Amino acid sequence: MQLGRYRLDEQVGQGGMAVVWRGYDTELKRTVAVKVLHSHLHARADIRRRFDREAQAVARLHHPHILDVYDFSGLSAQEAYLVTEFIRGCTLRVFGDQQSFDPPDLAAAALLPIAEALEHAHAAGVVHRDLKPENVMVREDGVVKLTDFGIAAILDPEEKFTATGAILGSPAHLAPETIEGKPADPRSDLFSFGTIFYWLSTGEMPFHAPTPAALLRKILEGNPKDPRLVRPSIGDSQAKLVLRCLERDPAKRIQSARELRESLEAVLEESGIVEPLATLARFVKAPGEEGPKVRAQIVEACLRRGAADLGAGKTTAALADFGRVLALDPKNEEARSLVDRVRRRSRLVKLARRAAIFVAVAGVVALAGVPALRFAQRTREQWRAQHTPPAVAAEAPAPPRQTPPPPAPEPVQPEPPKTAVESPTPEPKETPAPRKERPARSARPTSRKPSPPKVIAAAPPPPVETKPEVKDVPATLTIGSRLPARLFIDNKDQGSAIVFRLQLAPGPHDFVVQHQCCEENRGVIQIGPNKELYPLDVGSPKPGHLRVTNAADPDTPVYLVEDETGNMMPLGTVRDVARFDIPMRKPTEERRFVIGDRERKKTLEAGRVVTIDAQDGR
Repeated sequence: MQLGRYRLDEQVGQGGMAVVWRGYDTELKRTVAVKVLHSHLHARADIRRRFDREAQAVARLHHPHILDVYDFSGLSAQEAYLVTEFIRGCTLRVFGDQQSFDPPDLAAAALLPIAEALEHAHAAGVVHRDLKPENVMVREDGVVKLTDFGIAAILDPEEKFTATGAILGSPAHLAPETIEGKPADPRSDLFSFGTIFYWLSTGEMPFHAPTPAALLRKILEGNPKDPRLVRPSIGDSQAKLVLRCLERDPAKRIQSARELRESLEAVLEESGIVEPLATLARFVKAPGEEGPKVRAQIVEACLRRGAADLGAGKTTAALADFGRVLALDPKNEEARSLVDRVRRRSRLVKLARRAAIFVAVAGVVALAGVPALRFAQRTREQWRAQHTPPAVAAEAPAPPRQTPPPPAPEPVQPEPPKTAVESPTPEPKETPAPRKERPARSARPTSRKPSPPKVIAAAPPPPVETKPEVKDVPATLTIGSRLPARLFIDNKDQGSAIVFRLQLAPGPHDFVVQHQCCEENRGVIQIGPNKELYPLDVGSPKPGHLRVTNAADPDTPVYLVEDETGNMMPLGTVRDVARFDIPMRKPTEERRFVIGDRERKKTLEAGRVVTIDAQDGR
């Protein structure tokens, strides 16, 4: 198929406005990409003008990371087309679906060239308006290029073109103001950039819903999940930059592509990636080899920076660095030892504070002088006097041991200790036989007579066993978690308690245990004719919720300390942690947290919000 001097060899893509062909320039003898406008759009004058305006705008953009425009048809041609350089490779969408950007810092390296391209385009007055992974090409040698300014607009004060009547961008990457029909500006591209940045950094989109309409509502509502909660190994600086790009209000969003580019460079420098383009090229060619190398490089940079922060007394920053090391390398012994060192230091600081308080109190007491000391001595002596009688009483049993003739009365002796002291001699006259025989005769029948009836009652089992098969038997049902739960037996509400004493017929019974902290526990319990105790329990615990209040800095990091390994899992900053769900293994569980440079313990309850006061030193 021939189109002027261009031979169209193979269709390689198709979009909402045009079909893309791999073509050949018969005059310059080179492979090109030819974008041909759909025939049904070619007939519309407004679309034709938009297409022609796009060609003129993009032709002015000369940048290493923007697709070069070689030629375009013009308004007088029978078919509208645009000729650009041909990229041998794939789109960022295809590459990202096939390969995870691990560690997440590789996402910053991949998108730094796109930020530079946007900076150049925005300076020329061009807004892309359809920024998405499908419009970023990844060349085989690792070079990335921004392409398809298919619905770009020129910010010309005299004649500004805006799209009307249809959504021309991709819904998942549209900025909120674009959805609302407001004019797009460079910050709209930065929001779309943020959606790609979030996707590459975490592996999932910031907004997702089952239908396009629901997706647009999600974008308008804002409030994407903190990337650190999706992938804990992402750095704090990178996560904050992603969220700044995704701000609902353009005024709160990152304001320019230049600011975006500088922020990305700072993130990469913090990670120790000094040559991001070379790193990206190696990653595209051999992801399995370059990824682990970059990970080790980041770990080394975090350890070095964390040690410097620790030496400078910046414990919060040091813990953030060591926490990220453990997120990237959970078995890193150096990071674990440094974290333990910080914890020991914080404990010593607490002890020092308590000691200072004790010294202050002691000083106040010293001011009271000798009278206070004498008063303390008198109080101590009174206390000892009140607690000495038990020691004297313990010596009282000694006299009976000195009377060997009556050995038997010793077990009866504790009842009347006064007679043992007042009349030791009349004992053999008045109390030899009567006190020995009467208690013995009265004790033996009472201890022996009750036991035979029990044996006799249990002896004839045949007549007794046949009756409980028909009649109800006592059954005690206990909730093992010691929580007052609501119990249903055969759909009958038994109320809320920990121990239920019921009368149930032998055989199977359906039960349901309900508690607000846990899922329902349903099952069948088998009631036997003899067994009386039946343990039950609530269902699996719901997640617990943590809220941190009264923090001096809302960006203070919060970590969950894993009990088994001691690793610190980053939850986010103070402003974000209120939305974090903490998995529970039991309905009530004590967990450890690190807030800034302080380790705190808190008892969490499943399904409930627990608050930690950041200023509380306990």
